[in-house]
Amino acid sequence: MSSFGGTNLNNSSADPGLQQAPEGEKGPDFGALKKSFEECVSNIQPYVEQCQDNFNTRYAIWNNQSLDGRKHAREGSKIDPTPWDGASDLRVFLVDEAINSKVAMLCMAFSKAAISAVPVEGNDIKRAKVVSSFMKWLVQTQIPEIAREVELLSNYIQEKGIGATGQFWESPQERVLTTVTIDELTAMLQQLVQAQMPQQPQQPQQPDQPQQPQQPQQPQIDTPALLQDPATSGSIGAIFEEIYGCTRSKAKKMIAQLLAEGVTTVSTLGKMKSRPVVRAFNLDEDLFIPQFSTDLETAPAIYRVQYFTPEKLRSFVNSDDWDEGWVEEAIEKCRGKLLNIAQSDYNKVNSRSLIFSQQIMTDLVGVVYAYQRLSDSEGVPGIYLTIFHPDLPASISHEGYAKYGLLGYAHGQYPFVLHRREYLSRRLHDSRGVPEPGKPIQDQIKVHKDSRVDAASIAIMPPMGYPSGRPPLKWGAAARLPERRPGEYHFLDHPRPDGNTDLSEQMLRSDFNQYNGFPSKDGDPQFAAMKNQFEVDKFMASWSSAFRQIWSLYQQYGSEQVYFRVVGLRQIDAIDFRKGDQGEEFDFVLSFRVDSMDSEATYKKLEQIAKIVATANRDGIVDYSEWMQAMIESVDPVIAERILLPREQGQQKVVGEMQDMLAKVYAGQDQDIKLGTPPELGLNVIQNYLQGDPVVQKRMQDKDDPFGKRIEKIAKQLQFQITQQGNAKIGRLGA
Repeated sequence: MSSFGGTNLNNSSADPGLQQAPEGEKGPDFGALKKSFEECVSNIQPYVEQCQDNFNTRYAIWNNQSLDGRKHAREGSKIDPTPWDGASDLRVFLVDEAINSKVAMLCMAFSKAAISAVPVEGNDIKRAKVVSSFMKWLVQTQIPEIAREVELLSNYIQEKGIGATGQFWESPQERVLTTVTIDELTAMLQQLVQAQMPQQPQQPQQPDQPQQPQQPQQPQIDTPALLQDPATSGSIGAIFEEIYGCTRSKAKKMIAQLLAEGVTTVSTLGKMKSRPVVRAFNLDEDLFIPQFSTDLETAPAIYRVQYFTPEKLRSFVNSDDWDEGWVEEAIEKCRGKLLNIAQSDYNKVNSRSLIFSQQIMTDLVGVVYAYQRLSDSEGVPGIYLTIFHPDLPASISHEGYAKYGLLGYAHGQYPFVLHRREYLSRRLHDSRGVPEPGKPIQDQIKVHKDSRVDAASIAIMPPMGYPSGRPPLKWGAAARLPERRPGEYHFLDHPRPDGNTDLSEQMLRSDFNQYNGFPSKDGDPQFAAMKNQFEVDKFMASWSSAFRQIWSLYQQYGSEQVYFRVVGLRQIDAIDFRKGDQGEEFDFVLSFRVDSMDSEATYKKLEQIAKIVATANRDGIVDYSEWMQAMIESVDPVIAERILLPREQGQQKVVGEMQDMLAKVYAGQDQDIKLGTPPELGLNVIQNYLQGDPVVQKRMQDKDDPFGKRIEKIAKQLQFQITQQGNAKIGRLGA
């Protein structure tokens, strides 16, 4: 039972801005917490409404929309559709197309970005290179949802103008079904009996002493008989209770099933998975930040809203130490309540079928994670986390929250990073999505498309004239219409279609593309590339902050030692990585060149680099294996994955082939080098072969033995390849 006295149940007048960190075991002030959350959510209503307008613009949604793309008169409406009932009402997805292209660009940039770790203190370059490779491996392989979250974040940024990522560390553990057989139980009992048997020390045997008798063998255990014997089955049940953590009744059922079928099952705790987690959030539904904030770390609080099933809430009682009384009361009283701006039900689009209905969440319970930066009585700030529901104050069974305390992350920051599309002012929410400036052009293009459809409709079926009171029974091709006078039934004049709509639409699209950094007829390609690169650089800079938090979380909760393989690098052996001191800090720089997606531009860059490598590599600092991999991957990464071997494995293959060839030469066969054999490595194998065997040296000195001439021929072939490579460089670059 809770010891909370309920003194702040109705403390709604408390000033949220004057909150301090609770002292001792005292919990947070529920009234002040609820008030600060509701004020934060209500104050950003203009931004939320703009996000709804952006949503409608992107997916071309408006009131009284019909699925057939036509305007229809509505029952009770006093105004007929313009220009007529049944006129065109097409949906134009200009903004959606632009957002999808931008999202693809950002997702590609993230997946292909180069990651560099820069030490904050010191100049350990070797350590920084290992950390860079490790972080790339950690994010791409140990966070399986990262591609999905990057795409979600990119959509939030382009549609709403701003998004956020949360970096957390989770250690989930679930129950799994374990199978127990008679043989496994026998082996288990055998080990228990052997562990309880006294071990007799072995005495050294003297030469003149008789041989010591051997230890008696351990008797075989008749497991079925033990299970059937009431005197021993109880002990086996106790063993089940201790090993598998099951109840006494479950242990009895396991014994009965073992006797009947020879196999049984029991639920046990599975392996704990400890790893970083990244989640994307939007700022109009999932994450709420006070509207006056200018910097994330100076915000007084950040509120994260999430919905869970009752089963998931109950699992948090065991996994995350949530208050069981709060969980049960939340399931009973808060199921189906939507945490929104007005704290009441409201209409929202639930699907792409344009059906507006009340959003009812009958089986979910809303939970608010309140991250607050509070100072204690000594003025020391810290990030405090309170998990609560604004409609669930303290009661006799709980203190008004599911969990409360310091967040505990060593980096001392909010576990969120903001990703903005643009900086129009210092306020966090002051950033536009693509729909805001794109809506006027999209609406104009819609007018042009509708006008062409309407013009075609009039051209096919112009207005008709007929005598008053005698409309035709049928009108169309091959219809027979009786006339008293010629021309009683006829087509009326109709306006001629405007031939400039196509040109006008092209001009509008060109303006839209130029504004958003896409290739356009009259735009500057270099300026468009600069816009896209600027946008990618901002995206990479915000992810750099997220990587720094992930690194800090790994230092705090990750394994002391892990083996990993460098992502994208062909190698045989895994790298032994040790996380080092917890205070070791790195800045992570993510970089991606947009023009690398242009194959022609990439090829020109490779040519330029090749010239630099050929003329300036005087100290031998260029890694030619990496250079070869970079060149082939720039053409096609799939082909590079198939044909490139790890460096050590490739060298071993060449050495093995050269040794086989030399063995055949020794046996008297004439051989030639294989195409593609590295000449320097081949000459090195021959040199080691000649120096390592006196018999080979003797045969080389025998002028009558053709063995020496065959070896010299192979060496000349390798030396000729080296000369050709040098001539090729001179031909390209000059002597």
